[in-house]
Amino acid sequence: KFKSGYFYATLEVPIWFVSIDTKVFFLNMIAYEMCPSTSTDRAVTAYIEFMKSLIDSPKDVKELREKKILLTTFGSDEEVLKVYKDINTYGVRNVTIFHGVKEKIQAHYNNKAKTWLAELFYTYFNSPWTAIALFAAAFLLVLTFLQTYYK
Repeated sequence: KFKSGYFYATLEVPIWFVSIDTKVFFLNMIAYEMCPSTSTDRAVTAYIEFMKSLIDSPKDVKELREKKILLTTFGSDEEVLKVYKDINTYGVRNVTIFHGVKEKIQAHYNNKAKTWLAELFYTYFNSPWTAIALFAAAFLLVLTFLQTYYK
């Protein structure tokens, strides 16, 4: 699920425990979905493709770990990145499963006002003290204006 707000956006992704067996598990699930005698919607393959689109660098893995989306026994984020990059989906995917989510993410990204507001909010107001300082400065500016006007 993807929910878009003015200062934030929330992406809900299933929690996954990444271990030594993750690559083998996903490769077996992809092989099962590709089997001609199986009629599945290829949800696992679509999930892997979606996760691979989210994870491009160790920084992405770190963010997913901090949000408790990826849990791991590996010592570094590079190892988790390597696990996901090594999983081959052989070009088979089901674009309809995550199509709506990807469209919402793209629409949120394309909305420049939301992007600028979020960037402003998270860059300059990441601490409550900066917001308090802004309101105090604005209040003093209004008082100065009123003092000048009524004198």
